[in-house]
Amino acid sequence: MIILENRLIRLEISETNGTIQVVRDTLRGIDYIADSDIADPFRLETDEGFSSSFQKFEWSRESTGSGPDQVRLSWHTQEGMIVNSFVTLAAEGDGIEFRCGVDNNSETRLLSLEYPVIPNLTTITEHGGKDYFAHPFATGFEVNNPLKVFEIDGIGFRFMPYPESFSGATMQFFAYYGKDRGGLYFAAQDGEGHPKWLNFFKNRNGMLEASVIHGCSDMGPGKGIQPHYPVQVSLLSGSGWYEAADRYKSWAVRQRWCSRGMLSGRAAKEGSQWLHEDMGAATFGINAGSDRTAWIQQYHESIGTPMFHILGPDWTHRPQTFGSGVPGGYDDWFPTRFNPENIALIRRLGHRFAPFEFDYLYHFDGADGALGREAEQKFPKLKKSVDAYRFPFLCPAHTYTHDFHVKRDAALQQSDDIDAIYYDISANNILKICMDESHGHPVGAGSIIEEAYRRNYADTKAAMCEIAGRYIPMGTEMINETMLDLIDYYQARAGGQPAAPLEGWPIRELLKSGDARLIPMFTYVYHEYGALRLDGWGKLTEEIGELYYFTVARTYLWGGLYELNYEYSPMETLDGIENTAEEHYYPFDPRGYVFSTNKADYLALYARLRTGAAKAYWSYGTMLRPLSFDSTQTSMKWFHYNHGKETPEYNNEGELLTDSVIHAAWQNAQGHVGLFFANVTEEEQTIHIELHLEDFGKTEVSGRLFTLMGEQAVDCDPQQDARRLLSLPARSIVMLELT
Repeated sequence: MIILENRLIRLEISETNGTIQVVRDTLRGIDYIADSDIADPFRLETDEGFSSSFQKFEWSRESTGSGPDQVRLSWHTQEGMIVNSFVTLAAEGDGIEFRCGVDNNSETRLLSLEYPVIPNLTTITEHGGKDYFAHPFATGFEVNNPLKVFEIDGIGFRFMPYPESFSGATMQFFAYYGKDRGGLYFAAQDGEGHPKWLNFFKNRNGMLEASVIHGCSDMGPGKGIQPHYPVQVSLLSGSGWYEAADRYKSWAVRQRWCSRGMLSGRAAKEGSQWLHEDMGAATFGINAGSDRTAWIQQYHESIGTPMFHILGPDWTHRPQTFGSGVPGGYDDWFPTRFNPENIALIRRLGHRFAPFEFDYLYHFDGADGALGREAEQKFPKLKKSVDAYRFPFLCPAHTYTHDFHVKRDAALQQSDDIDAIYYDISANNILKICMDESHGHPVGAGSIIEEAYRRNYADTKAAMCEIAGRYIPMGTEMINETMLDLIDYYQARAGGQPAAPLEGWPIRELLKSGDARLIPMFTYVYHEYGALRLDGWGKLTEEIGELYYFTVARTYLWGGLYELNYEYSPMETLDGIENTAEEHYYPFDPRGYVFSTNKADYLALYARLRTGAAKAYWSYGTMLRPLSFDSTQTSMKWFHYNHGKETPEYNNEGELLTDSVIHAAWQNAQGHVGLFFANVTEEEQTIHIELHLEDFGKTEVSGRLFTLMGEQAVDCDPQQDARRLLSLPARSIVMLELT
């Protein structure tokens, strides 16, 4: 057995085949791998699929005296490839570092390398009841007892679909832990955005498996893979997913995507202050080409703050619709068809707007079709994604794509003086791969695709800002950490699940049962650097159910902006009038659901907080670990009709068990701490919290209660030692401020 060991951790590797046999937390007495010899040491992907077969295995120890202990592993395949690995353990470290690569001395085309493979992981706590898996898929989900709820070749995190980013992951780490027992942290420290897949799933042995797949950026006979970054596997204490996020954050905020600095120090200077401070709520998908002034006026009067409107895609010369397709080249986009009454009202009310663009989709039989076809993005047969990729995409690395992207949006800025731009189907949710080397990149492309997206964004934004004479925020569908220095806001939908579409759907049944839940993983790591999150997927109708109240509160407490969405269904009925499908870009069915003043008043409460008392925390703050307290559970009904009629989620409904009181903790740029407690039920709730001011380095606490009726002071004196009692009226929120 090959052994790397210090006083904290022990790693055992088979000297016969190089498979990982033991990962042991020595101090806590935890063996993470079950007793099983059935495992793969690595997996190579070629055009024929994945294989772990090899002809010869050899290893050597490369000790460096008092320094780290290191072994070199090499597998020789029959085809002439050599997989190399350097496994390193520091003398006092709690983690193992894996570096790997493949030398390809064959005529076989190599597509990817899967390594390390940590096989046959078992439960950490008794029967796995307090085991959790946390992954930054779609900004963050946590699954309880994954060994129980994951399925072989079914529910799990492998080859994840939308949003692609890193195979659905918006960051490059994940964690498996047992509460208050221990756990493992997995991270790829790649600051350049190379393609990779972060996997955690149930393998054919019925056990859990963790691995990283490294994509090949230059595919061809004789070409290998040499990832320049390490993969870390480290020990955790089991104190929660925040522990893993803290470890990752210490590395992540030093990468180039955080180089612009914290948002609080640059928003006013660059001119994006209005986006982060003034907007109380958002809409998405209101028709750009038809008169929707009655609804915009109603939202303004009901919400009472400026709003940010991402207008629907029906403003282009050739329509962008969910049925008839998308535009091609420049002449398909112009002249634009914005309804002038909508734009005039938005400006008069002090609201802002952004046009919706299907960014990298292209109609190859439209304007400039021949040029577009030359730039078509080509995908491999094996995509390592659930998504089929049947849409026509432009490769971002092609010269035509870059020039068209800049020209199109510069012209849009010139003709319509837009406040911001929004891109759907863009860098954060398209596989970063292209197989057409005639575009000027190698087959595969990988990080070259990443850099092309970045260049296209940067050059387009620069051109738009120059024409406008002011800063033009840029937004995208979903987010990827590598784009944080270029993207100002993003649209998400996971916060509305299970009453929302898309991200999260592979584990949708776990979300509905409560075995999985959304966590603010991306926000916790990056909020103070940007970008602003739009989430919620809501409507101001009674029919969508009570879960709305929970979703609104959680969206704001996690630093986001609640989004009213009108993509796949009509707007609320006003005075008996509902917008028709004939004027829309999706053929929805009539609903007749009346505008709800109750739901609008509730949203107004949080919109006013977002632009008022909570602004410094929710707009620019750093998220802290929350306090622990007991909250009663409540069952909330939900109804999901705002989705494509062909999907299984359409008209889906149910009940979700949630906490009655949700909580978040923030620190603002001045160092003050804000603790927020929201009662999302229609009954008064009482909670007891234990608050030690010295833990935050503070000496004073003050409190305010916000309800639909107004604001009042809260008695913050402790009842016993550090124990405080908070009484929260129905659908109210308390803010405690520590100074």
